[in-house]
Amino acid sequence: MVFPEGKGIFPCVVLSHGLISSKESSKYVAISERFAKAGIASCRFDYHGCGDSGGNIEETTLTIRLDNLNAIVDYVSRHPVVDIDKIGIIGSSFGGTAGLIKTARDKRIKCVSLWATPYLLAKEGDGNIDNIFFKDDIYTDFLTYDILSESGNVCTTLVIHGEEDETVPCFEGKKIYENLQQPKDLQIIEGADHVFSNPSHRERVIDLALNWFDKYLLKR
Repeated sequence: MVFPEGKGIFPCVVLSHGLISSKESSKYVAISERFAKAGIASCRFDYHGCGDSGGNIEETTLTIRLDNLNAIVDYVSRHPVVDIDKIGIIGSSFGGTAGLIKTARDKRIKCVSLWATPYLLAKEGDGNIDNIFFKDDIYTDFLTYDILSESGNVCTTLVIHGEEDETVPCFEGKKIYENLQQPKDLQIIEGADHVFSNPSHRERVIDLALNWFDKYLLKR
């Protein structure tokens, strides 16, 4: 966890990384640093099969990731330096889907931002994603969730999507946004890809998210 300087209790944002990412992603490290300077703590962690976590990534599912996220939110909620009434989530891609469902089902989550988040997942070819051959369980398990229905139970959400996302088409972010409750906002980043690899795009999405959490988490 990364905390702002000084004493007291702080709002905290859980950072829910994508399918094959990790807590050491440069994007998430940058978020932690920026948020700490603004007075917001953050919790980075590795999902099942990623980074320092155990398990085989080929066997991961949305249900497994939700179990992981449940444990992390429980941990954050018990932390003595975290304001239990001011917990949020930033989720990217597959981690955004997990974050969306978690927010829909857990009243402790007060604010969320979804980046390049899908509500559809279908096997293509042999299931190879970035040279990882995922088992069919990830697809069959995903189908047991109605992501758009879950979205109807979520508010205070900032949706960010790259206009030229090559992995999760932009229409998926827009459809999720349509089903959310107010307050909500949708920001389409012109020319941006799935991971916001352009430094100016990445800086933009971090700024947008920080402003959102500053308004709806830090100052409430």
